[in-house]
Amino acid sequence: MNVSTAIVLLIVFQLIYHAQFLIFDGEDDDGSREGIKRRSINGSEFTFLYSNSKFGNDMPIDIEFGNESKVLDYWIDGLPLKVITHGWLASDENFTGVFCIKTAYVDTGGYNVFTVDWSHIAENIIYSTPAILTLSVGNVIAEFFERLIAHTGTHPSDIHLIGHSLGAHVMGSCGSNFKSEKIGRITGLDPACPGFHCIPLQKKHLNRDDAEFVDVIHTSAGTLGYLESLGHVDFYPNGGIAPQPGSGVLILEFLIGSHARAYELYADSVYNKKSLVATQCGTWLDFKSDKCENNTKIMMGHDAEKNISALGDFYLKTNRVNPFGIL
Repeated sequence: MNVSTAIVLLIVFQLIYHAQFLIFDGEDDDGSREGIKRRSINGSEFTFLYSNSKFGNDMPIDIEFGNESKVLDYWIDGLPLKVITHGWLASDENFTGVFCIKTAYVDTGGYNVFTVDWSHIAENIIYSTPAILTLSVGNVIAEFFERLIAHTGTHPSDIHLIGHSLGAHVMGSCGSNFKSEKIGRITGLDPACPGFHCIPLQKKHLNRDDAEFVDVIHTSAGTLGYLESLGHVDFYPNGGIAPQPGSGVLILEFLIGSHARAYELYADSVYNKKSLVATQCGTWLDFKSDKCENNTKIMMGHDAEKNISALGDFYLKTNRVNPFGIL
């Protein structure tokens, strides 16, 4: 059995097991179903690493929870803030996975960039535990960044939260728990379905109320990722489902590869601006049949913007490999 097989089977078995708790009617203060085990968390379980183009990708600065003023020694005034976090069984080690987006933003410059490592919680092999704790994790992250912007003077509208899988719901929770003004933007990269819509253990999930602008990229919709629209704008590259082009041949291989494709597409959009053009359309079938070719077109990824006349679902085709934009 390969790693991909083990991961998917582990999620399935755990969700089936924890489904028994759904006989409890109601939910607790943290948004999870009654009767499901939880634990308290604190800021010491997180690693907040700061980067910018001046220091490069090899010298992130550890800003400890409770010592947010330390960032003033490195902060670049006037630049917007990007915050990136991971999902289940991931971390910021070697800045792989979703943290390729951090690398892209530091490479291109013009941003203050934070990565948030909550792997002390996310690495729990029992998937339901970090899924249930996403609201609490988001609360702690919100507390950190509210104190940080009090020191830096950054306006919440200049903050962009980016999360993959479970991390998308974490960022939604962070946004919804911000006590000052609303966060400017949240990007959900293939938000996790298991534990939220597929056998729900946690009621709170990423939604359009969590920030002024919420955009979502779906790449394994209906399996590992959410199928339903969650944001102001939802993108469905190649229909939004697995298998994504070039993601693998074996079913479990292409499930994992398709789930990861969301952050690969986003990172590509940072390097190759305005290369991923999406068309507003009712369905993937209509898009493929050219029934929407005269509809509104917007950019997916880094260049996505809130436009009151361009809300809803958008579709596009991509290449099998990076660069993904089809010219």
